[in-house]
Amino acid sequence: MTPVRTAVTWSLVSALMTVTVLTGCAADEASPVCGNVDPAAADWPLGSLRAHGLAATGAGVTVAVVDSGLAPGIVPDDAVSTASASFVPSEALEADDGHGTNMAELVHTVAPDAEILALKAADRTGGARTEWVADAVDAATAAGADVISLSLETGGDEPALRNALHAAAEGGATLVIAAGNQQLDLDRFPRYPAAFDVPGSIVVAAVDEHGDLGAGTNWGAETVDAAAPGVAIPVTPIDGSPAQIGGSSPAAALTAGAVAALVSSGADDPTTALLASTSPRDSLEGRVATGGTLDLAAALGCPSPTPPDPGLDPGR
Repeated sequence: MTPVRTAVTWSLVSALMTVTVLTGCAADEASPVCGNVDPAAADWPLGSLRAHGLAATGAGVTVAVVDSGLAPGIVPDDAVSTASASFVPSEALEADDGHGTNMAELVHTVAPDAEILALKAADRTGGARTEWVADAVDAATAAGADVISLSLETGGDEPALRNALHAAAEGGATLVIAAGNQQLDLDRFPRYPAAFDVPGSIVVAAVDEHGDLGAGTNWGAETVDAAAPGVAIPVTPIDGSPAQIGGSSPAAALTAGAVAALVSSGADDPTTALLASTSPRDSLEGRVATGGTLDLAAALGCPSPTPPDPGLDPGR
């Protein structure tokens, strides 16, 4: 059976680095969910995602992170579901190389009140088997997870995994799937689960601070829905792991947090809300279906940033 591997993070560019609109929510400043949306006050990546200062925090939402495990002490214990478990034989949930922990950390960063259901489906080398991933997805479905984050990929169209993902979607979960990091056009060279075309899912590529595709992320005008921050993303190092990571993996985790925020605010269709409110980018035309990057505040119906008046002299 084809092994599934986690979407391994890219090498950093600089060797010096260590490190849609929500139904029923009016787009005005009085909307309580908008809180104090101020991208200028937020560091990358929350500023780009416009996820800073929102009153939508993921409360009451369960996000399943199907990945390589969860090391203790990074995500607060009270945010982690007691149903978290390992599906890797002979490896405990806590036996993580950092990838899964950092994905859970990024979900928590965007949706701090969401419950994290950590489901270990990859071993400490980043490798997995289809049955581990399928079993983890089935467990997420059985637990009633609202969102399932999948920062992993394989080259094979595995029926067991396909069936598990479709069952999860039919059960009401929104799946967020990393596009992968082979620098491929997935419309021509499919990778899975991104190419499964699961109803209501969101397939995410990675972009840098300028909104350009990261140097390694997969894309696809039909297969990949949108892009999210995925270059030089700050995380907590674990046992010598990097303090900045990149790739479609963190892009998917941040997106999963955004979906959780939307669900907690009452969005009936968070996928449509996010994909109908992306920020257009010329560099993404023909690369992702929406041609833009995700904008959580816009999906919540919050006001767009007011551009400076070109007739004003900022020095006066």
